Amino acid sequence: MATSEALVQQVERALQRLPDKRLKEALLFIEFLEYLGDDGDDSEDADLWEAVLAHEAYRESHPHEKPEVFDSPQAFLQTTADL
Repeated sequence: MATSEALVQQVERALQRLPDKRLKEALLFIEFLEYLGDDGDDSEDADLWEAVLAHEAYRESHPHEKPEVFDSPQAFLQTTADL
């Protein structure tokens, strides 16, 4: 745990160097980090990656649903004028 203790000491030294008016911001940020928590689980990243894979699979199975590409802003405006 020497690395963890060294890191805590670095954070404490950095806090001591901050001007008093910034200490409240530092405290709020620390409280925000505590709120986020750290369960050691990268489930959010895994969920995001799963969503990306599902989206790619959907696009592959529905090639006719690709977005229309326009050559110019004018072409876009002409196509969407009725919307």
